Amino acid sequence: MKVVPASNGWQWLSLGWGLFKRNPLGWLGLVMGYWMLIALINEIPLVGAAISTLLLPAFSMSFMAACVAAQGGTRPSLRMLLEGFQSRLSTLLVVGGLYLISILMVLGIASLLDGGTLFRWMVRGVSPSESAIANGSVLGALVLASVIATPAFMAFWFAPVLAVWREMGAAQSMFYSFFASLRNWRAFAVYGLVIAIAALAFSLAVTVMAIAVRGNAAILRGLMLGLTIGILPTIFASFFYSYRDIFGTDVDTDSAVPTSNGIATAPPPSGSGPDI
Repeated sequence: MKVVPASNGWQWLSLGWGLFKRNPLGWLGLVMGYWMLIALINEIPLVGAAISTLLLPAFSMSFMAACVAAQGGTRPSLRMLLEGFQSRLSTLLVVGGLYLISILMVLGIASLLDGGTLFRWMVRGVSPSESAIANGSVLGALVLASVIATPAFMAFWFAPVLAVWREMGAAQSMFYSFFASLRNWRAFAVYGLVIAIAALAFSLAVTVMAIAVRGNAAILRGLMLGLTIGILPTIFASFFYSYRDIFGTDVDTDSAVPTSNGIATAPPPSGSGPDI
């Protein structure tokens, strides 16, 4: 585990963009396939959102495998969405379960400020009332949730990849992920700042588009979806580069091995865990 310069936070996104540009159509197809699959899972009554959260670490590993494959010259494809389910799935499901519990706990604490409005919005899809928005209770709950969720995000950032590529248990992977994020807080601060600036630019672009299409909801939703899908591959690839930067080069494409279906995946490390 290394401590990297603050500027590396920007480099993760820059490298992610470069990887996306190599095969933009392949990445866009992969992201669209992922979104459609998650949308179908979320349609399952009562438990859809919980299932999609449980499966999130496995899907994260699918994108990590796609990053390794793309570096080796293999074009990302829809079949790569299943790559993350082929190794240490039980551990990934435990990580997903702990992630789900942490989200529910965060939303539960935030409910102290808004009477559960944010919880119902995020979990059940019930939009907040105009009064809840006007009095600022939802905004306050959202800010509180963001603050108290930060340690959880730190613990889960590298957890899936550590669980699979470093063969760690769920608790151990979360432990290393938390302290790796903590020790590299400067790089993550830059990373978050760049994403925040990009989000602001995205909001401005949506505003301009809304004016251009004169408020046509269908066209606006389509444009927003297109912009989002175009940004996500860079974000997903940046996860891979942040791991490689901090935990070493054990997943270099030079040492990657092809699976039976031709998709490159990282080999298991020779040691039992990362050096600190």
